[in-house]
Amino acid sequence: MKILWTATALRALAAVPRRPAESILGKLEVAARHPWMYPLRGRGRYRGYRWFPAGPWLVFYQVVGPALVVRGILHGSRRGA
Repeated sequence: MKILWTATALRALAAVPRRPAESILGKLEVAARHPWMYPLRGRGRYRGYRWFPAGPWLVFYQVVGPALVVRGILHGSRRGA
């Protein structure tokens, strides 16, 4: 499955330190092979998106046709996630 990025998600990734960013990219590769393995978010700004933690970061994505679209990356301590 192809991984696509929104401009917002790319900007957020650029602000993540190198090691956590590598973890995010590795988990996205796994999610691209098994897109339904992570849970759906039930509340908040990213309700209805799938998500996973990578260190203190939360990564939100949607499966859209043949693509996994990364919608956002937030630090887990941020309110409203």
